[in-house]
Amino acid sequence: MRFTLFLALAIEGVVELVHATTEHAIKGRQPIIIDTDLFSDVDDVGALTIANVLHNCGLADLRGIVINTPSQYGPLAASSLSTYFGNDVPIAAFRPITNDTFFDSYYYLYGEYASKLAYNWPRNIKTADSTPSPVELYRTILSSADDQSIHIISIGFLTNLADLLRSKADHISHLSGLQLISAKVSELVVMGGQYPSGWEYNFGGEDPESTAYVVQHWPKNVSVTYSGGELGGDIFSGQHLAQRCPPDSPVLSAYQWYVGRDSTIRSSWDPITTLYGILGLEWFSKIGVRPMLAYANDFGYNSITAANGSNAWVNDTKVTNQHWLRLAEGVTNYSMAGLLDEFYTHDPSLRSCFRYGVLSENFDAVL
Repeated sequence: MRFTLFLALAIEGVVELVHATTEHAIKGRQPIIIDTDLFSDVDDVGALTIANVLHNCGLADLRGIVINTPSQYGPLAASSLSTYFGNDVPIAAFRPITNDTFFDSYYYLYGEYASKLAYNWPRNIKTADSTPSPVELYRTILSSADDQSIHIISIGFLTNLADLLRSKADHISHLSGLQLISAKVSELVVMGGQYPSGWEYNFGGEDPESTAYVVQHWPKNVSVTYSGGELGGDIFSGQHLAQRCPPDSPVLSAYQWYVGRDSTIRSSWDPITTLYGILGLEWFSKIGVRPMLAYANDFGYNSITAANGSNAWVNDTKVTNQHWLRLAEGVTNYSMAGLLDEFYTHDPSLRSCFRYGVLSENFDAVL
């Protein structure tokens, strides 16, 4: 498939992103923090790849990566991925830190990749315990950010966000966590829940109490958009990674190790969530495609209906800043997967965005 470069970004060296939080947001970039359970399912690798590519091409400002699983290999793997794309991104490790490695005790099919990424690619952080805690990094980034500027993209469990909401004023900021979120965050984007109702693992699998706390106590002035399990579950990306990725790609290796059996195809929950968290509904034009996502509702809000994290949408015309996502009209699962694959296979030496130059069987429903 041919594509033409349409936005070149001259970057010399790596920018220290914690310092960047004290500057005004670079024009055209969406400042983001990603809160990820990078450890088991490989779609977190796809999500972080999208964030790094869009950071390099000038559409995202990746301020930090916060890990919500305790293994040391999550933050180390996140550092390996970001380093591969030439970025020194601040990372926070969940506490207490463990030496756990993933084992698929449910399907007995999927393989471990996080420790392999951590120790077979260069990384900028040396040890997980050298990183700040999630709440420390959140408060540091938010305290120096412009008002109503940050998108938080949650692609895992909501433990860190619950802890941030509960945090008190400290040496980092005189504001509480709730006040910082209300002042500095413009949107929370959550991969979690089932819509209009149901049970989903990110909400109920590990920490349903934190899920309920975040859903119930999130500041009402800050928008929330949910990407449900029903959206990404049937969108299978990664089909041609072996043919199209650079041979040294940790993205390729992670998908091969996790999926196994000579396949790299996986559901796309977290990548779709991250894509929306950066591009929203309208910025898809900046990469040469029409809008791929739409809101499935006009009003209402999410609610947790059981102790196991089950959720249901409540129709309420007074609430208009909460939504859940669907594919836009005319967009197919196949065309969305094809777009995601463009990010997974993007050469990190091309610190630029791409634009589709010709129609193809992958994108005839998109362009």
